[in-house]
Amino acid sequence: MPLGRVWQSIFGPKPPALEPVEPLEITYQPIVNLATGFIDKCEALCRPPGAGVDLAAYVAEAERTGSIQQFNERVIDETLADWRNNGPQNVALSINMSVTNLSEADLVQRIEKALVKHRFEAKRLWFEFDGRAQSTDDAAMLARLAELNKLDVRLSIDSFGAEFTQATLYEVERLHVGELKVDGRYVRDADADMRHRDVITATVKVAQHLHIGVSAKGIENESISALMLRLGCTHGQGYYFARPMDAGAVGALVDELARSGPLPTGR
Repeated sequence: MPLGRVWQSIFGPKPPALEPVEPLEITYQPIVNLATGFIDKCEALCRPPGAGVDLAAYVAEAERTGSIQQFNERVIDETLADWRNNGPQNVALSINMSVTNLSEADLVQRIEKALVKHRFEAKRLWFEFDGRAQSTDDAAMLARLAELNKLDVRLSIDSFGAEFTQATLYEVERLHVGELKVDGRYVRDADADMRHRDVITATVKVAQHLHIGVSAKGIENESISALMLRLGCTHGQGYYFARPMDAGAVGALVDELARSGPLPTGR
């Protein structure tokens, strides 16, 4: 579907019309505690409606045009509503957010209102930011991250970078994050590529120094899961554990694991 038509399906025509727009397509991928084999949280994967939409291009266009705030509001509102109504209430929820959203003066207030609206506990909500957050020097953005932390919302850096220096340690520390996520390109062949293992090991060292978690993305078999556990990762996600699914299916999986026992992680 052309990007312009997808844009209209989300935000409506310009000027805005009264007709309702199509809901976002939301699935969830379980994130497993590698030490226990149970699901601790799920990452919400939100897509604009329409087959074949390039989400990265869509978000980049939203950032460029200044409409990322409106998109982000829809993501938070629809995801919290769906999870509150259909998801397992003992599993935390992680939502991706653009670094650009951190420039919005009322971001924290909007999130707080959304939590109240959907009766959602702040401590069960995570926001994932991409690696651009790591290098920000914007005082207002850093203050906003600190405010989110005080709200008891948890923060994560997605696809943590491969450059590890003392500066990196300082950069991560000032972001008030509770987790670093290792990109799947380092995880999938870590058993065969020492350089990729070194990236993961360096990430774990940074996290351990700051007493925060490390989640490995792209786990596709038990041997990689076991390796991530040995290297010090606390959590993992990937097709080996579960593909993205709707909120109700996550609840069914959590119930099944409670009855039959944990997922095998190589522990």
